[in-house]
Amino acid sequence: MRRRTIVGALLATLLTAPLAGCVGQPSPTPSAPSTTSSAGTAVNVPGSATPTGHPFTLAQLPRIDGSTANIPLISLAIQRLTGVPEAEADNAVRTTGTPNAYRNLIDGDADLLIVYEADQAVKAEIKRSGVRLELHPIGRDALVFFANASNPVTSLTTAQYRDIYTGRIANWSKVGGNDVKIVAYQRPEESGSQALLRKYVVGKAKMAKAPAELVTAEMGEIIDGVASYANTGNALGYSVYYYLANMYGVEGIKMLGASGVAPSRETIGNGSYPYTNDFYAVIRAEASADSPARKVLAWLTSEQGRQAVEDAGYVAAK
Repeated sequence: MRRRTIVGALLATLLTAPLAGCVGQPSPTPSAPSTTSSAGTAVNVPGSATPTGHPFTLAQLPRIDGSTANIPLISLAIQRLTGVPEAEADNAVRTTGTPNAYRNLIDGDADLLIVYEADQAVKAEIKRSGVRLELHPIGRDALVFFANASNPVTSLTTAQYRDIYTGRIANWSKVGGNDVKIVAYQRPEESGSQALLRKYVVGKAKMAKAPAELVTAEMGEIIDGVASYANTGNALGYSVYYYLANMYGVEGIKMLGASGVAPSRETIGNGSYPYTNDFYAVIRAEASADSPARKVLAWLTSEQGRQAVEDAGYVAAK
């Protein structure tokens, strides 16, 4: 089965090995309470630029961590803030995934995150830590469900997705498909996509217990599993739109709609797709005004940062 990616050597390396923060070293994932600010000003102020005309060198950047699906944006931000070529920026990216990134920030092992929303358990960790975080929306993505391309089902309702993942529906014939068992893949409880599944679909309901082989630690594994499961079309999985559409597309997979609305950049941008959610630039609230983290945050929330989000293929936050 042929796989396509858009970030070349970076993803070829990072999707086959454990992930680590960006220009630094981080660990797991939460989302926290705190302030959400409006757009800041560009970082490139008089006297702050390097001899190359960029506001930072690689060594001057804050330690950046984040979500796997934000790797392309982190790389592009590094390129535009430092002027280094794409390959060098790609090599500077070190991310540990949504939960570990939040933990690294509250533990002082990262300075700035570009990251998806944390799950409730990680949010509780942040609250217990007493560390105040600032979350600034910079882009939009969405939870998406997908199946093998041979599956005749094209869209399900939220209630149907919920009933599948809580064990109430176990056969595709109950939702307009063939008379075969639904093989529902899952992600670990603290993953970013799992947080979105609980937020928009499952809520506090108890998830059906999946066999260990159907709970995938890496984002790419769930896609590969659904694409190839027993050479049939009866598997189901979920991820975030950007990752599936741009970073780890696999032949033989199709995204399913939600209540008849197909996920796309357009439906995510206009909010008509129901599982749309912001992702964030996050810093510690105590970061000083002249700190690298706050300066990069100002750039990310400026028009320059918004353009970088769009140029990397995401939908910029409104």
